Amino acid sequence: MRCVLANAEGIIRDDMGIGNELVDYVRLVLQSNTAVSVRSHGLDILLTPIETVSGRLVLGLLKDEPLNDAVRCFVDQLLLSERRWPTIVEELAKQIDAWRGKRYVGLLHVKDFTQRYAARERLSSVAIGTLNVGEHDLYVFSTILLPTLSNVKLCVSTACEDPKEAIRQALLLDRYVVGEGTFFYERLFEYELNVKIDDSDLETIAHRLISYDLQNFAGRLNVSPSEAFRLQRELEDKYLLRFDVGLECHAYVQGLVSRRQGEKR
Repeated sequence: MRCVLANAEGIIRDDMGIGNELVDYVRLVLQSNTAVSVRSHGLDILLTPIETVSGRLVLGLLKDEPLNDAVRCFVDQLLLSERRWPTIVEELAKQIDAWRGKRYVGLLHVKDFTQRYAARERLSSVAIGTLNVGEHDLYVFSTILLPTLSNVKLCVSTACEDPKEAIRQALLLDRYVVGEGTFFYERLFEYELNVKIDDSDLETIAHRLISYDLQNFAGRLNVSPSEAFRLQRELEDKYLLRFDVGLECHAYVQGLVSRRQGEKR
């Protein structure tokens, strides 16, 4: 099913290749709360206001396509699967050269400058891209057959087609894994973690972890699905951990357990 999905700020999804031509009509639909028929690029499109997990949006469908529960469910699933990235991830991704196919990101942290320089020398032989990030060096690899390093912390993502996801994985490893060595994202559950969760987030995270979907999560908090969706996204941005990835839920659980054990002491 082809559709256009938009809010007052712009187009969120455009399967019809129309671009920004509909933005003014979208704002009219939102202001009037009334469906509007538009002809564009030879297509007759009906723009309709709908409530979604992301709040009130405008959905554009071809006039002969019905807006039913199945379509509403489809839209919600699109929104839930849509990835957005913390600012630090977006900014780092902009500085990486053209990314082709599946690659790895490695984030190196070394306190001693001499050891950092030595590590750079060894990693440069296998890296296809390098970026200095303050106290860290970010590397792009085409392989995870990496040289053995001592007295350093190197955090390596899985092979990703999207550089933003690779950067996110490397960043969360660096933030939460304790110790020195080379650490790999897919082995996150094997490592000692130090996940610090703010008091204000403890209950919300616990409710999300025991909820089987967003609707259930909203019910536990007694809020609307759109508010639950907003809260989930805020937590994922803040902690770099996603609730739809079991490996990362493990990290959330470690944070909750550590906090409760600390309270008992």
